[in-house]
Amino acid sequence: MTDILKVDAEYPELEAIFKARDLLRDGEIIAFPTETVYGLGALPSRPDSIARLRELKGRPDDKPFAILLPDPALVTDFVSSIPPRAQALMNRYWPGPLTLVLPARDGGATVGVRVPAHPVARSLLIAVGEPISAPSANPAGKPPATSAGEVEAYFHGRIPLILDSGPAALKESSTVVAIEGETCRVLREGIITSAMVHQLVSGKTILFVCSGNTCRSPMAEALFRKHLARKLGKEIDELEEVGYRITSAGLMAHWGSRATPDSERAMRARGCDLRSHVSRPLTPELLREADRIFTMTSSQLDALKRFEPSVASRAALLADGDITDPFGGDSATYDACAIEIEAAVARLVESF
Repeated sequence: MTDILKVDAEYPELEAIFKARDLLRDGEIIAFPTETVYGLGALPSRPDSIARLRELKGRPDDKPFAILLPDPALVTDFVSSIPPRAQALMNRYWPGPLTLVLPARDGGATVGVRVPAHPVARSLLIAVGEPISAPSANPAGKPPATSAGEVEAYFHGRIPLILDSGPAALKESSTVVAIEGETCRVLREGIITSAMVHQLVSGKTILFVCSGNTCRSPMAEALFRKHLARKLGKEIDELEEVGYRITSAGLMAHWGSRATPDSERAMRARGCDLRSHVSRPLTPELLREADRIFTMTSSQLDALKRFEPSVASRAALLADGDITDPFGGDSATYDACAIEIEAAVARLVESF
């Protein structure tokens, strides 16, 4: 007999969570929701449960189960190292629909680890107090179950409990990425695509900085996009797909101002569009994310290094000398500034 307990997807009832916990600790296998699909849960500390889980799934002994954890900080208990690329993915996508395959701490080859975002799964993990092995709730060769009803159809009478919080939100299995050192392989693509993974782990973020983020740095950003896309043989809107994020900010900028009309006009004449630009202030987060940072003047560079000394090795002047602020000038002043910026950007792109 399989008991189906309804639980609130946002605030799961403790009685249901504790019942599932007790069954797991007793060596049983239960089903529960995650944000991707429903999973079958067993405790890795119970070899008898893992053996039965393999039987239910029809999974061979040489194919291990990933484990779920409630918090990214616990990963170090199970892996021998966290490569920088893995850390970047953890920072961006955990909790969430990403399983990372990393070098195992216990001497095994690798271990798959995920921190789910679903409140029911997280509550259960916290209540159990140890990892849960949780493959998708389906026999081998069948589609993953995305609802309690589908789990019941697969395993009715073979598991004691299904926690039912309604249909899974994403309805597809997590993306699985294996990382060892500099090697990054997408083993299974989910809602987090291969392009998203490789953009994050292999991409470069280029940040242009001026004072108000309405003239020089937006022009530099737009012109860099244009020249880099041309060099790579891509469209401008394809740059992020191949790993480049180009942005701008201002040391004294306010949120939400448009580029100046003359900046828009000067860029339009050069095949660039600044109509959607909105200014934003420079933040520590922007600086941390940037691989390369370029300022318009030496005083801005000095101010940036005082603001965040750790960027010294990643920050430089865009041109050989200062690029004068055209704000308040006439059209000719803006055109001269655009010509100077484009020449500097064209030289810069050659190094990419």
